[in-house]
Amino acid sequence: MTDRPLVLVTGATGAQGGSVARALLTSGRYAVRAITRDPASGPARELATLGAEVVACDLTDAGQARRAAKGVRAGFLVTDFWSLRDDEYRVARTAAEAVLTAGAETLVHSSLPEARRRSGGALSLPHHDGKARLEEDLRGRGAPVVTVHLSTYYENWPARRLRRQSDGSLCFSLPHGDTPLPAVCVADLGGVVTALLDAGAKVHGEVVKVVGDLLPPAEYAALLTKALGVPVTYQDVPYEKFRQLPLPNAAAIADMLEFTRRHPDVAPTDVDRARTLHPGMRTFGEWLETERGSFASLL
Repeated sequence: MTDRPLVLVTGATGAQGGSVARALLTSGRYAVRAITRDPASGPARELATLGAEVVACDLTDAGQARRAAKGVRAGFLVTDFWSLRDDEYRVARTAAEAVLTAGAETLVHSSLPEARRRSGGALSLPHHDGKARLEEDLRGRGAPVVTVHLSTYYENWPARRLRRQSDGSLCFSLPHGDTPLPAVCVADLGGVVTALLDAGAKVHGEVVKVVGDLLPPAEYAALLTKALGVPVTYQDVPYEKFRQLPLPNAAAIADMLEFTRRHPDVAPTDVDRARTLHPGMRTFGEWLETERGSFASLL
């Protein structure tokens, strides 16, 4: 047995949950119960090797959620709208109730800003609004919760954004104008969550923006050019045109980026706050220095 506080981590084989589980285990201060639908998956086996207790759990089943939460002292809750769709709020609420009923002292909830009311219904962001509804519910009842709002991932540039042009240059297109775009390395989330769990009740009720850099898109292009050694340009695409592009989830991506353009709610002080919590938080340029290999297929 260990006397380290036991933390339940949902979505442990995904980007956010995996980042949190690895950081907590690396800190040596926490025990981790990593829940996943597939304990036999590669990421699950990796976490088990690092010392996590990997538990099979389907969060859509309230009984399984309660059993998985038994004995935990804290929790990290993230849900995937794209797999849950209209059930996201219900499933997330069930998971949150399981963790809190188990006696958790702190629940870190990965949420997103409410979009429907703020945009007057103009933008459809159900993957924001289900999370925001639970965030509002938990805050309203005074639950021991701290909320994190993540920015777009640095990892999106090599995986989804950059396209090779006929002249050998690279380009990425976004409907964002010159409005600063908040972004972060998802692996740095774990450091922030570890610091929040360390802080405990002092941060309950806070909304922490997990952001590593806040630059206009053209400045991201300039940093990519410097790091990759090939010209990288940013193409601003009108919102309505971007929605029609033959890309996976183009309409949802357009609405999400249009929301951050119309309703920017991340400031330089948020970057400072995130870096205070996790001094290892990387800027985009610092991330590029170590991740050039991620762009190999494009070069």
